[in-house]
Amino acid sequence: MRKLILCLTLIWTAFLCAPVQAASTNAGDGRWVNPISDVCWKCLFPMTLGSIQLASGSHPDTPNPASPIQLCPYGIFYRLGLAIGFWEPVALTDVTREPGVMVNMGGFKIDLGRTGTGTGGQSDKPSPGAFYHVHWYKY
Repeated sequence: MRKLILCLTLIWTAFLCAPVQAASTNAGDGRWVNPISDVCWKCLFPMTLGSIQLASGSHPDTPNPASPIQLCPYGIFYRLGLAIGFWEPVALTDVTREPGVMVNMGGFKIDLGRTGTGTGGQSDKPSPGAFYHVHWYKY
């Protein structure tokens, strides 16, 4: 729990101390993800320690080990650990129609050069069609 609090404190501090950048001609549409208001924190529950329920929630619980104290394999050795269960956000997806725009990272744009042979929505072909870039951020 102390590590979780420390981690959240560091994220919040980094968020508050981030320098404000002026808009550039290279920016697309987007904004930085706010870890306080953009994450569904109540979706982490139920939370368990072994088979002991610490907090209830609206999501179904998964099977939990009976004992909260576990021996975890670590190479050829073992280390002592706690069986803590909760739902965690593991990935974030953003979709953009403009190649190279990182929507969830403030909308900054990576210059990818020419991005294809010219189907609808790409670099330099005005024909109708659909084109999307999907970015998968892994936590």
